[in-house]
Amino acid sequence: MELISKKGYEKLCEEYQLMDQKIIDAQRKMGESAKRDNDLRENPEFMELRVKAMYTLPAQKEELYRRMHDCMIIEECEFFKSFDGSKVIPGSKVVYDIDGKTETLTILGDNESDLDNNIISSATPMAKALINKHINELIDFNGMKIIIKSIEKI
Repeated sequence: MELISKKGYEKLCEEYQLMDQKIIDAQRKMGESAKRDNDLRENPEFMELRVKAMYTLPAQKEELYRRMHDCMIIEECEFFKSFDGSKVIPGSKVVYDIDGKTETLTILGDNESDLDNNIISSATPMAKALINKHINELIDFNGMKIIIKSIEKI
């Protein structure tokens, strides 16, 4: 079961809603391509659009649907509701020292990494090393020393 933040779930739902329009657009482009070249067997653009409209996009939509229905929203999980700030959980913002340098990162759902904004997935090795650890706990991660300084909810 995939963990996902409430914001990530909303983005997933929006993406799912947009899939129908993407399929319609691909079908429209197929029609336009067919009008330009009636010999469809020799029309690679038409064949590519056909595969996209009939297989690729519907498969993506089905995968989004499965993810939407097989996920757990972090903010609705018991570990999040009972968070007391003492240990790292998915859905927490962690300030830590790594080899003497202070860093901050947020741990979100399984597919929500955004390294530009210091957000990592709960499935990453770094997140796994931090989850369930406490403030001032020393963690050895890939030969580096990490000390957790503070933990807060997202």
